[in-house]
Amino acid sequence: MNKYRSAALVLATCAAGLSVAACSAGTPSASSAGPSTASPAASSHSTPPVVSSAVPTTGPPIAGSTVKIKGNLGSFPVPAAAKVGENMSSASSLLVVFGLVAPADVARFYATALPQAGFTVTSNSLVSQGGQSGAIVAFTGHGYKGNIESVAQFPGASIAGLGTANVTTIVMSAAK
Repeated sequence: MNKYRSAALVLATCAAGLSVAACSAGTPSASSAGPSTASPAASSHSTPPVVSSAVPTTGPPIAGSTVKIKGNLGSFPVPAAAKVGENMSSASSLLVVFGLVAPADVARFYATALPQAGFTVTSNSLVSQGGQSGAIVAFTGHGYKGNIESVAQFPGASIAGLGTANVTTIVMSAAK
């Protein structure tokens, strides 16, 4: 395994931690409005996560592009400004890592890009905890289920060519 794949797996693990924080906070459904907080007992972190399903809808549309996905999916939408740092697949899962797009813009982009590409968004939330902020988007379609997790800062590691700011992972696996 080369250094890029190791870094991508570390990033996916850290982003998953942010996702777990959102789950323990009782992430509201896509139809809910307003922030929700968890009790301190619900999270192992000292600051409970704040989860908001209110994805920003203001501002100019975010231009899109597609990336050819390794494996049998074909292509997947990404913001045009994204710099793809990793694109790999295994027998049952796919991983794409990109940078240069802020988490709020990632959430706003995928709110429209996924349905246009034939996917169903099952949740789309902005999350913040202890100075860290991010976005988590869950989706299904084309025989896959997946999560898009974006973090504003990725302290402690740097993804080659992407750095430590505004890093996004897309993890998809075969739907069962």
